[in-house]
Amino acid sequence: MPDVPVDLEAHEPSDTARLRAEAAGLNLERLKREAPDEYRMLNAEAFVRVSPELVEAARDLMPGDATRHVYRVPGHPAERLLAFPPLTPEEQERFDEAAAHLVASDAYRDHLAFFRTVRDPHGERRELMLPIAPAAWNGEVALVGPFDTQADAEAWPAGRLPPHLLADPLPYLGHWFCDVFDGEDAWVEARASNETPS
Repeated sequence: MPDVPVDLEAHEPSDTARLRAEAAGLNLERLKREAPDEYRMLNAEAFVRVSPELVEAARDLMPGDATRHVYRVPGHPAERLLAFPPLTPEEQERFDEAAAHLVASDAYRDHLAFFRTVRDPHGERRELMLPIAPAAWNGEVALVGPFDTQADAEAWPAGRLPPHLLADPLPYLGHWFCDVFDGEDAWVEARASNETPS
């Protein structure tokens, strides 16, 4: 029988990992020995949503040493990056500072990249992303733009948004955007169903 990898010997699975394993019919102690990377993935935690074009840049900002495992969860318009072991609060703060510096650099400003923390019915998440062009928007929560003028940004949502979404026009780097987000009804539904943050 294979040995448990050194980094997992004393590791206790998170409650989320236990629930994931139970739902999939997996034995976590067996996974430690027989499929350690699967065990790590079950215990990994998301630390940022990122546009696919910015994944490598986000990886380069990771604090800590090279033993940390980073996993990509595909999605549109953003992927999620998960880390095992999860980032400590201090490491997350260092990542946040590095991401803020990255989007302020000339190369990323030219592409209108942004970094922000979002709090909504799904919990708190960080986004290192590029805006979605208005013509490419497909009903998702996102920063949409740029628009030529404030009036264009204010007019864009009319007739486009489903009832659960709202949009606020906002300026960023000399351009106008629409920040599309979940409306109050989504918050009420999330609370009523005791939705766990994702």
